[in-house]
Amino acid sequence: MNEQIIEHCRKLVSDSDYRKTYLLGLKDKYRGLTGYFSNYIPEEIIAAAGFHPLRIIGSLNTSGPHLQTLFNPACSFVQDVYAAACSGEFSYLDHIIFPNSCDSLKLLYQMWESEVKEPSAYTLLHPINTDGGSIEYFAAQIKVFAEELHRNSGADFSQEEPANVIDKYNRMRGLLRQLYDIRKSNKAFLAGSDTIALMTAGLIMDRDEYHQILEQVVQEGRKQKPQQDKLSKNIMLIGPLMDNIHFLEQIEESGATIVDDDITNGTRYFDRDVQTQGDLYENLDRRYILSGPSPTLYTDPETDARLFQEKVAGPNPDGIIFINQKFCEPHVHNYLAKAEALKPMGIPILMLEVEHNRCEANERELLRIESFLEMLAVAEK
Repeated sequence: MNEQIIEHCRKLVSDSDYRKTYLLGLKDKYRGLTGYFSNYIPEEIIAAAGFHPLRIIGSLNTSGPHLQTLFNPACSFVQDVYAAACSGEFSYLDHIIFPNSCDSLKLLYQMWESEVKEPSAYTLLHPINTDGGSIEYFAAQIKVFAEELHRNSGADFSQEEPANVIDKYNRMRGLLRQLYDIRKSNKAFLAGSDTIALMTAGLIMDRDEYHQILEQVVQEGRKQKPQQDKLSKNIMLIGPLMDNIHFLEQIEESGATIVDDDITNGTRYFDRDVQTQGDLYENLDRRYILSGPSPTLYTDPETDARLFQEKVAGPNPDGIIFINQKFCEPHVHNYLAKAEALKPMGIPILMLEVEHNRCEANERELLRIESFLEMLAVAEK
């Protein structure tokens, strides 16, 4: 594996100064930089308007002058983003797009409007249901969003450019699926922490550059002979956004191999393509609203449990580690549902609740991880 590629990706994710310098270098290529939260914001629409889509992943910079805080019930991810925003860390963006999501992000939007102010904020009102009426509603909202971005950019609005961008993003998602398939048969090809760094960096970097990197990595993975590490325990990672790469590295150093994931910046991002036949906005709508349902959406619990069990059955891990951002209430409920779904499968699960801006696991968390892995080893015997 090209170490320079992995190091570039890790720094884009973990080093906010490195990330900012890189993004400022893209200013001349695009009409601007548009930050967004959540997998429910269609990147294709942002790109088709001539802007560079940037997934906001927080700061992970505990040494900066982040003096502003929100009250504690707001999740630690939102706390981190708000502190970074008040420090001017996102001032180089031209817009920031919020989802109609959890209470913490809704609070952040209100504080952005009243306190942060720059860059200007916009909320894409996606529905919380997935029925026919919701699909029709969200398609109309995406169209309004697209027209607003095009007016702002001054770009000509046409169906052709979004269709071309959709095709490019579909090919990118296809490469990511191939990468994950390669790792299932050859876990030694790329560490789980590096895979998530590579995946997350793609939400930040120039997508043309990213496409070339993915092609190179996938080609290299196809050539390498499969190798297996029988000593480590196979772990599946689940939860919301998990961008603390060093934390994941510590899990691996404790004796785990991350074989798969069900996280926002992992398989939940690329599990479905946008259809190219039919109405453009309805196709985008169906892809985004039906892909990897968030716990902030109302979906059928029995269907969710069945689909989750099918997803876990593929890699058949020895255990699952659920990593949640502190005070993220929707995913606490999601953990309870996931734990219940795992009972008939006999797969143990460990829940870790972490502070988003903390760069490494503390002693208590490391002890729990090591104890969990030891328990899995004993159970195997």
